[in-house]
Amino acid sequence: MQEQFNCSRQKGFTLLEVVIAVAIMGASLAILLGAVNRNLVLASQSKNQSIAQSLAQQKITEIELEGYPEVGQEQGIFEEFPGFSWYVNILPYDIEQLGTEIRIVMVDIAWDEGNRVFKVATAISNHK
Repeated sequence: MQEQFNCSRQKGFTLLEVVIAVAIMGASLAILLGAVNRNLVLASQSKNQSIAQSLAQQKITEIELEGYPEVGQEQGIFEEFPGFSWYVNILPYDIEQLGTEIRIVMVDIAWDEGNRVFKVATAISNHK
């Protein structure tokens, strides 16, 4: 009787190959999720920066429409934009050669609990 040995190799993956493949896929997925998360954070920051810029321009326009501003400081919040607050500092600036008074208006828009601030300044003159 002749014994027949079947030396054919079984088809499939070894446990080591599967573990390595899963590790590579896991690392790739973690990198992709990190990139997506970073993009979401940047988009949110960009949106808030745009809102702050618009609110600063709105505040400066309000001050200009009220007429020549008095020297001083004010602060408040934007009710229509929760989390955003404003700080206005108005300083005198006198240029004798021009014969006019100028007010420097500095507007700070803060959000993210004051951790982020957008600053803008303008000059308003008193036409005599």
